[in-house]
Amino acid sequence: MKRLTYKARYQAGYKANRDVRVWECIDKLGQLEDLEEQGRLLKLPCAVGDTVYCIYNKYTKCIEYGQRFSAHNCEGCPAKCDSREEYYIEPKKVYNLDWIVAQIKHFGKRVFLTKEAAKAALKEMRE
Repeated sequence: MKRLTYKARYQAGYKANRDVRVWECIDKLGQLEDLEEQGRLLKLPCAVGDTVYCIYNKYTKCIEYGQRFSAHNCEGCPAKCDSREEYYIEPKKVYNLDWIVAQIKHFGKRVFLTKEAAKAALKEMRE
């Protein structure tokens, strides 16, 4: 993207002749453009307080013992395990910025901005 700001040696003297608030805005924009050029500006897929739709998985309970599959519970079990993995969609309110950053790699795979996108991904996973 083309820069809207640039740095000049005479900027300090020029500031004295202009509105301070305008210069604060220009400086802030310049800082954001510097971060973008350095590859350090991150655009988040959603905001804190938004609702996202997550695909989770769980195991069903086996008919014989009523247990969900796990390597620990099923070890040495004589029954043929009929517990299977199921996927489901659950809406989740984004509670903080750390959660968004931690989930960035999952957006579009297990975390979606719309319920329709989550349903389409779930349908694809089942096929």
